[in-house]
Amino acid sequence: MVRWRLLDDPEPKPGAWNMALDEVLFRAAEEGRAEGPVLRLYAWSPACLSIGFHQALDETCDPAFCARAGYDVVRRSTGGKAVLHDDEVTYAVVGRHDLPPFAGLSLGQTYVLIAGGLRYALASLGLDVVLSERPSAVTPRGGAPCFLVPSEGEITVGGRKVVGSAQRRGARAFLQHGAVPLNLDYRALALSSGQSEASIPAYRRAFAGVAALNPSITREALRKALVEGFRRTFPEAWDDRPPNEAEASAAQVLARERFGAPWWTQNVPGGNAVGPGRERARAATRL
Repeated sequence: MVRWRLLDDPEPKPGAWNMALDEVLFRAAEEGRAEGPVLRLYAWSPACLSIGFHQALDETCDPAFCARAGYDVVRRSTGGKAVLHDDEVTYAVVGRHDLPPFAGLSLGQTYVLIAGGLRYALASLGLDVVLSERPSAVTPRGGAPCFLVPSEGEITVGGRKVVGSAQRRGARAFLQHGAVPLNLDYRALALSSGQSEASIPAYRRAFAGVAALNPSITREALRKALVEGFRRTFPEAWDDRPPNEAEASAAQVLARERFGAPWWTQNVPGGNAVGPGRERARAATRL
C-alpha cells in the first residue's frame, strides 16, 4: 500500500535548513531507506534568494543588495532559476522512480502529475487555473528569475505564472521544489537577482502572487488547499509525521557543512556532483 508522508511546518526556517532537510528526505528515498512519497510544506525566515544548482552566483545574484536587505542566499540542489522566497508557501515532493505513484514516469510526466495537485488546490481557492502547453526553453545559466522563464506544464492564471518549480532526478528518486507566492515584491526580486528595475514591468506581466489575484487567500488557506489538493490527486493513505531526531540531526549537519557554506553557494558544482566525492544526481531544469 502506498502511504504518503506529510510534513507541514508553518514555522519559517532559514534557507540552509530548508534545503538541508529536503536533501535528507531525498537521500532516504535515493538510498532505498524510505519507500513512501513525501509532501513537505514550509516557509522561510529571513527571506532568501535560492539559486539553481547550475547557476553562477555572479550571474544571478547581487550579494551586496541581499546583504543590505537582510536576505539569505542559498544554492538549491534542484535546477532552474533564481527565486526570492518571502511571502509564500513552498512545497517539496520526494518520490521513488520504482514505486507508485511515480513508478516509471519521466521528468515531464512526474512534473505534470504533481501539477494536478497544485491545480486542484488553487482552483479550490477561486482561481481560474490553466496548465500551460508552451514548449520548454530553459537554459540552466543566466540571471532571469524563475517566474519569468516559460516552460511546458506551467500553472497559470490569466496568462501569468503563479507557481515556480524545479526538479532533481537521481538514480532511484527525485526531489521537486516549488514556490507558491502570495504576494511578490518585484523590485526586490529584480535587484536581489542582479537585474535592473527596468525588468519590473515584464515581471508584472509574466507572474503574480495568488493573494494579489484573490485578496481573500491567506497563508493558512493556501496551506490547507495544497494539502487537500495533493490528497485529492493522490488518494492513498497519508501520515502526518514531522522530522524525527535522526533526520533533524542530519539536516543540521548539512545546513552547516553544505547549504550554509561558502564553497557550496559560491561555486557551481562540477558536472552532476552533489558535493565533493559524494553521490551523483541529475539536477533537472524545469522552471
